Amino acid sequence: MSFDILVTAPHLDRSGLDLLEAAGCRLDFVPAANARAEMERMLAGKAYDGIVSRFVPISGAAMASCPTLKVISRAAVGVDAIDLGEATRRRIPVLAAVGANAQSVAEFTIGIMLAAARDIARHDAVTRTGKWDKGRLGIEMQGRTLGLVGYGEIARRVAPIAIAMGLRVLAWSPRLHLAGDIAPVERAADLRDLLRRSDIVSLHAPLTPANREMIGAAELDLIGPEGVLVNTARGGLVDEAALAAALREGRLFAAALDVRPTEPPPEETVLTGVPNLLLSPHMGSATAASRDRTARIAATQLLDVLLGRPLPPRACVNPDALAP
Repeated sequence: MSFDILVTAPHLDRSGLDLLEAAGCRLDFVPAANARAEMERMLAGKAYDGIVSRFVPISGAAMASCPTLKVISRAAVGVDAIDLGEATRRRIPVLAAVGANAQSVAEFTIGIMLAAARDIARHDAVTRTGKWDKGRLGIEMQGRTLGLVGYGEIARRVAPIAIAMGLRVLAWSPRLHLAGDIAPVERAADLRDLLRRSDIVSLHAPLTPANREMIGAAELDLIGPEGVLVNTARGGLVDEAALAAALREGRLFAAALDVRPTEPPPEETVLTGVPNLLLSPHMGSATAASRDRTARIAATQLLDVLLGRPLPPRACVNPDALAP
């Protein structure tokens, strides 16, 4: 038995590619140029069995155009760009590569947290011009408090690194009551409690309609003028206009964003020219090891569904699609 698979990117890492080809799958790849329109054209024109999803959003209409579609397997963790309601209605399981990129993103989170707190990017840029401008004093981590908003695989790996650096760590999530004993990490009562008690706040929550722009002007004021905000989760969690105002007015010490509400963002945004801000182009998971694990897990889980094998726990984000 062979399957037709669409990969919504120009390539797939070898670990995933080898698994799919060994299983007899025929693969098509979506080109980078005009990717969404090309993906929709390809879905409407061929009877695909499955999708390995990377960068391109998948709408309900795109799914409807390919009635043979049986599974969408993300070569990533986030699923906010996929119409889960329509996927469930069509009984198409949507799978996430849970934990595949957690170590890489956790390490990156610590990296940009330190870079923002010590203004490393600005020091590098200024020193390269021949100037010897030490600028303002940075923030030392030891003895301060890191607040983790969301406590999934990535946050759980950030916590021990932060504790080893001498930080006290708090966590809050709407589902934290399901996590059991998280000591030595402490539990915050709610988001406002976490923000009030934290010097550095790091976002690790999935984006949902309920938490879009959960970090706005009032929340930034709770962090305070010596605070640092780090976001390696989803850009839509932060009200960028409120963040720009807080940084310009000195109501927040610094911020580091690896993710934006629109990716790639327009050339000019509300954050253009904002001081004390470190930006990177969604690079948290961009290591060879992470990409290898992610491709392998995505391919394995796609084949699990197509071949009728049991899925790992938590792999399916819309389990009602698998209900008998």
